[in-house]
Amino acid sequence: MKYIIIENKLDKVALTWLNNNFGDLKPVVKDDKTIYINEDRLVLFYYYQDEKNGRVYINYDEIWSFLKSIFGLESLQIKGIITHWLEETYNLKGLTPGTEVTIVEFLLEETYNLKGLTPLSLEFTKPI
Repeated sequence: MKYIIIENKLDKVALTWLNNNFGDLKPVVKDDKTIYINEDRLVLFYYYQDEKNGRVYINYDEIWSFLKSIFGLESLQIKGIITHWLEETYNLKGLTPGTEVTIVEFLLEETYNLKGLTPLSLEFTKPI
């Protein structure tokens, strides 16, 4: 089901949804990553501590695809909303959101002209 929301209110609604559903995640340091998990120990996002490009990987199934399908947001809008959310909620600044799935999806579309596929990320499919 899709809701019609006035464009200037969309960011605020999406931020509220993120905070209501994922505003109390716990950070866990594992190897060279900081992983944010929920009470079921499901990985919702993570980033490499020593990575110079500052990418944060967002769980596609739980967060990214919901913002895309329910709110009708494009990738650039999702990146902006998640960047703001990470800064305000978790004090994580300078990180660029993306997903392993969106990177693989882009490569499949651009390199092999395979559209409409949703690759799975093993990182997010099992609790830690």
